[in-house]
This record gives sequence, structure tokens and C-alpha cells, in this order.
Amino acid sequence: MPSTLPLPASADLPLRVLVVDDDAMIRRLIRHWLEGLGAVVREAETGAEALRALEQSVDVVCLDLGLHDMGGLELLQHLQARGGGEKVIVVTAERGVDVAVEAMRGGAYDYVTKPIDRERLLATLRRALELRTLETRVRRMEEQLGEQETRARLVGESGPMREVQRQIDRVRESDVNVCVLGESGSGKEVVARHVHETSRRSKGPFVAINCAAIPAALQESELFGHERGAFTGAVAQHKGRFEQARGGTLFLDELGEMSAATQAALLRTLEERTIRRVGGTTDVPVDVRIVCATHRDLEGEVKKGRFREDLYFRLVVYPIRLPPLRERQDDLPLLLTHLLRRLRDDVGRDIRRVSPEALAALGAHPWPGNVRELQNVVHRALLSCQGDEITLADLPAELRHSRGTPSPSSRSIELPTLDLGELERRAIAKAMEQTKGNVEQAARLLGLGRATLYRRLATPTEKRP
Repeated sequence: MPSTLPLPASADLPLRVLVVDDDAMIRRLIRHWLEGLGAVVREAETGAEALRALEQSVDVVCLDLGLHDMGGLELLQHLQARGGGEKVIVVTAERGVDVAVEAMRGGAYDYVTKPIDRERLLATLRRALELRTLETRVRRMEEQLGEQETRARLVGESGPMREVQRQIDRVRESDVNVCVLGESGSGKEVVARHVHETSRRSKGPFVAINCAAIPAALQESELFGHERGAFTGAVAQHKGRFEQARGGTLFLDELGEMSAATQAALLRTLEERTIRRVGGTTDVPVDVRIVCATHRDLEGEVKKGRFREDLYFRLVVYPIRLPPLRERQDDLPLLLTHLLRRLRDDVGRDIRRVSPEALAALGAHPWPGNVRELQNVVHRALLSCQGDEITLADLPAELRHSRGTPSPSSRSIELPTLDLGELERRAIAKAMEQTKGNVEQAARLLGLGRATLYRRLATPTEKRP
């Protein structure tokens, strides 16, 4: 057995263990063993004490099933519901093995019997920690892969999109508040992530909140957090989005849907650079860069009295207008390339071509739902496609029927096929040109890892699998 237990991958902290047992001698014995190995141990005699202790994160819970105030299985259900990821090791008497097995079916990692054998407990604890560490690494990898699909991918070389990129470049070294203005589905969050990823705050978190998706009564709690007992259901302290985004960027999507009360609280936060949790009495300093977005005419909302003018001038310091897809249909081939690559894993097929007739129909459509609508159409077409290219028959009926009458603001795309390799090569060349050959910056612009970009640069497009 090693002299120290492995650290969790979730923090630069010692192992954190909560021992829940109504027997003080058992609690002290386990504490003595674990503290001797460098762990931080807290004790709880009852289920209620355990729930309070869990307001602070732990890695492992050693849980006795025979508590006086709450059944161990009931407490285990609470632990599973909160989703903290801590591993539960059940401690039970020999006669309680059947209950321990039931607890394992309910989510416990393992069990040890009383009288507790030190080596058995430590071996079980070590295995639980290894599993927790592995799960944390997998979760981080999934988050990184998910971000790689959505973050900082400004796809387009048209004049309007080059102007958007220039505007983002102007605020790269500044913490000025940015407001992205554009129609629904045009990709405002992608622009917000690009602003974050290319800024000096890129190593900090990017935290997004959709104001339209949160009831007015809960907006302040979500933004600023709340203290335990602040309202019915507030069973623990909750850190809001401002605290979660510390050192990074807070993205306020659909800003125009924010309630009047939340607008007033947000203005106070921007003026004083502090927040106060709902039900709290102390001010908490905040350090975030605000990027907001809306599809509404905020100036019009101000004139109508539905949005505070003083808040408008605080947030809309540097507006960036994101053009709708109908104004940048020259970008359609690149957007199709990006979407085909992004969606191929979901459909389980690598389709790299779009027929001329299908391209013409896509180019004639006015795209009222913008890039989001295009993504849905491409996804459906990939699922319908039977061959190695998307044809007109794979498109929705409304696109097939309107292909001969393009809207005045859109043009047909006159390309015989869509070659992913060639367009990828052009995108890489453009990124390298924009960053004057800086591979790290180019990789960031493209949403690729630096090692991946090095491999792409070293391998000719036609030789890639």
C-alpha cells in the first residue's frame, strides 16, 4: 500500500473524505488512518450533518447505513441526485451485507464490513479514487471535444464575415464589453466564444446563460447565486454564473429578455464590480468580461422603456453585427464543409460531396433560420443519403420545390462538388496568413489542437485518410 493516496484529478487539493457514522470511535479511527496518509477528513454523526457537510466538495464518502435520523439508502439517494461525482464506500456490519449489496445497486462503489480492516478499507478507497480520477479525465476530454466542435469556429471568408473577424481582432487585447447583434440562429454564441478564445482571458472559463430560458424569478439567483435558506428549495449555497466565470468571460445570451429587477441588479454589479448572492449580506468581488447577445432591437427597447438606458450604455460598448446567412451565401460551401465534418460521427458515415443540383437548391433558399436551419437540413440530408454524395432527393421538399426561384438576395452556388480536403487546405492557409505563420494562434482560430495542425501542415491533403 502506498504511503499516500492518489490525488483526485479534479483539483490541486488533498484527498477529501467525509466519514458518516453514528459511532464516534469508528469515525475517529478512520480519520486517524486517512489523515496519516495526507487526506482531509470531515465527520458527520447524522444524515442531516452529512448533507450540510456536502455543501463543500468531497471525493469519497464512507457511509454507515445504520444512522439514527435517516436511512443510509435514503442518504445515498440524496448523494446520487446531487451529481457531485463522489464515490460512496458503504460501511456495514456483517449481518447487513444484503443491504450493502442493495446500496451498491443504488450507486455505492463498494462496501467494507465491521470490524473494519485497515488494509481492506485503504485498498477499496484507492480503487475508488482511481475510478473517480478516470471519470474526471473522461469528462474533461468529453468537454474539450464538445468545445472543439462549437468554440471559436468562425466559418466564412465572405466580406461580411471578414468584417466580423476584423471587429473581433480590435477587442482582442481589451476587456471592453461586447454585444453581438444578429438574428436567431445566426451563430451569436460562436462569435462570443471566438471573442473569448482569442482574448487574454482565454485560459479562464467561458460561462453562458440564456436569459430567455430562465424564469424572471430565478434570473438573479442564476446570475448572482444564493445562500442556503434564501428561498424554498435553497438547501445549499449556490455560486452564480458571475462567480463561475471568474477570470474568464460571461456570455449573456438573449439579453433583451432580462427582467427589470435583474437589469437593476446587473447594473449595480457592473458599477461596483461586486455581486451579492440572493439572501446574502456580504459583497463578493467579481472579475469577468461581459459578452452579450440579442436578436432584439435594443435601442428600440430602450425607447419603449423595456430596457434600461444606463444598462444599455454599460453593455453595448462595442457592438458586433453578425450578418444573417442570406447576406453571406458565398460562405455556404465552407459552412457545408464544416457541418459535414461535424455531423459525420453522428450519422456514422463520411460523406464528402454535394451534387450540383443540391448545391443550387441550397444556394436559392433564403435561410430564415440561418446557420441553425442549415445545420438541421444537412443533418437530415446525411441521414437520408444512400450514396456517397448528397443529392437533391436528400433535401427537404421545401428546398427541392423552390430550387428554380432563388431569392433576390441569394445566389446559386456553381460548384460541381464539395471537396473537404481542398476547402480544409484553404482554411488552414488563410489562418496561417492571418496569424503571420504562428501555428498556435492559427490552431486557435481553426478550433484545432496545435499538434493536430502540425500534422495537417506536414501531411499533404491528398494523402490524408
